[in-house]
Order: sequence, then structure tokens, then C-alpha cells
Amino acid sequence: MKTRITAGAFLTCGEKILLMKRGLHKKLGPGKWAGIGGHIELTDIKDPRALKLKKTCLREIKEEAGIKKTEIQKLRLRYIAINQTENEIRIHYHHIGELQREIPLPKCSEGEFYWKYKSEIADLPMSITVKEAISHWINNPNSDSIYLVAVNGDIAAISEL
Repeated sequence: MKTRITAGAFLTCGEKILLMKRGLHKKLGPGKWAGIGGHIELTDIKDPRALKLKKTCLREIKEEAGIKKTEIQKLRLRYIAINQTENEIRIHYHHIGELQREIPLPKCSEGEFYWKYKSEIADLPMSITVKEAISHWINNPNSDSIYLVAVNGDIAAISEL
């Protein structure tokens, strides 16, 4: 069994969230909505709260969306999602951050970016871990805690770490 470890972010501007609709050509989650993110290096996973993981997240944001570190405020780890598929254990570190202004939608080979109001996203097709994390975050916007999203089949549970 393989392990896939990724990091990413949901970036907001007021009541909007920058989301990506993944391309139909993608192996993972084709056509599904997600935040910005990608694979992390093995050296970055020793301590999820460490600066290296945050740097990985910032690197992915820059690579996929062209957004610079200086444009993001209050970037912080909020969710660690764990899901097992038939042949893989997937671990994703979801960060939350804020943008001062609504940036023009960047071009990306991974999919298409959209600004969506928080109230619009409940029915968008997403992976179960993304849906649970983003739903919980929208309903608990002032929490500074880090949460674990554990998925077993079609059932997800969230607990504070």
C-alpha cells in the first residue's frame, strides 16, 4: 500500500473562497472542486506544525495560482485529513489563509480557478475530506484549533487535536 501526502490551502477574500475545479484529465478527483495544493516532500512531514510544511503550502500556492507569500495573511494549518482508498493512504494538510484583495483568476494546468461565495459551495462536487473540512471551517470560522478529518468509506468524523 502506498501513502500520498499533500498540502494545500483555502484562500479567502471577504465572503469568497478561491477554489479550483480540477481538470477532467487529473487522476485524483477529476472534475471535483478543491483548494490549492499538491504533493509535499518527505523532509517536510516530520512536524506538521513546522515552518517547512507551511513553506510547502506556500510553494504550491505560488506554483498553481501565482500568488506570492506577501499577498497571503494569517495562513495557518486547520485540518489534517486522512482517507484510505483501495491501494493508498492519503494524508492532506489543509491550511486557511486570507487575501487582501480578490486576485484575477489565474491559469493553471491542474484545472480552473473560480471565486465562490461561501454560501455557494455546499452542493459542489468535492472529495469527502475536502467537503467535511470546508464545511466544518465555514461553520466554525473563529476557531484556531487544528482538527483531524478521518474518513472510512463514505463516513467522515472530525475531532479536535
